Amino acid sequence: MRRWTVAALAALAVTGEAHAADFVALPSPLAPLSAAPPLAGGATASSEGFRHRVDARTTVDVSLDPDGTPFRISATQRLDVRVKGDYFFTIGAPVLSVEAAPGSASTPGLRAASILWAGFNPGRRRLIARAALDPAAASRSLPLRGEAAPGRITLVNATGVSAGSFTADAVVPPRRQYLAGLAHDVSRGIPATSGGALVTTRPVATKVRVAAPLLVTGTIGRRHVRFVLEDRSTIHAGGPIRLTVTPQDPTRLLRAPVTGLSGRQLLDRATRASLTLARVRQYRTFLGNPDATGKSRTTYAFRTAARPAPPPAVIEHHERRSPTVTLAAVAGVLLALAGAAFAWSRS
Repeated sequence: MRRWTVAALAALAVTGEAHAADFVALPSPLAPLSAAPPLAGGATASSEGFRHRVDARTTVDVSLDPDGTPFRISATQRLDVRVKGDYFFTIGAPVLSVEAAPGSASTPGLRAASILWAGFNPGRRRLIARAALDPAAASRSLPLRGEAAPGRITLVNATGVSAGSFTADAVVPPRRQYLAGLAHDVSRGIPATSGGALVTTRPVATKVRVAAPLLVTGTIGRRHVRFVLEDRSTIHAGGPIRLTVTPQDPTRLLRAPVTGLSGRQLLDRATRASLTLARVRQYRTFLGNPDATGKSRTTYAFRTAARPAPPPAVIEHHERRSPTVTLAAVAGVLLALAGAAFAWSRS
């Protein structure tokens, strides 16, 4: 995005608008907007004098009861590790158990709230862990929520959050160029970076509600669905759920026409786009990536399943004794004590 900032400043020098404007930083498209995701603080890497390049791909499998409540959550994370050398990765998560998945070059370890990887990378190594997660803790960071009713289900985008922002009058040409550059980079998979704006009025703090767009595909009963969910949608269908959910870039927001928009409107769109990209980035990283600059992707699979049957209750049988039996037992004990006392006195 640096080239777009330089071009914008050059345009201002020509138009003579720069002298009346102040530079302010836009919200970062990289900074998380809530504590999770990623779960449990994300991931860390320890190494000696070098940094591994890591791309992460995660599949989250969510089992739902007929009411749409998650009761079992597992995650399979594939780490593609490059750069030769020793590695020690800690992946935060509410882990109940973990094992190596087929194709993994190593076996993960387990520590309270963490998946551990340690070893030597000869140049490239694939690490694959399959972890069972605490559903009570992990379900709070799922992107989709379902509200079931007879004959219909309402799918709710659960990624929404209120984020701090600002509004002001802004110089128009740089805003148009910034939005064009942002759309260009995102469409080519280039990570978005922080930008700035030239404003001509005092910025006023505000709150913006943003959510990560979700591509929802699959079936509800016999009905096939495929759409982008930004808020909520009611599907008139019933039956088992088999849905795949993938966080998407805010394409509609980035491609919306800018002709005729004021500098304030362009600034509002730029801040919303930046914050939305930050939210998308979070939900693409359900489990943390030990390389903060590495690519991360997460796919969520929601499936209706039967809850496991609870273990049978253990019934304890207590034998009741009749008063006659109890008195006989007490009498026997007293006679034994008397005999012992007599024997002791004769010794």
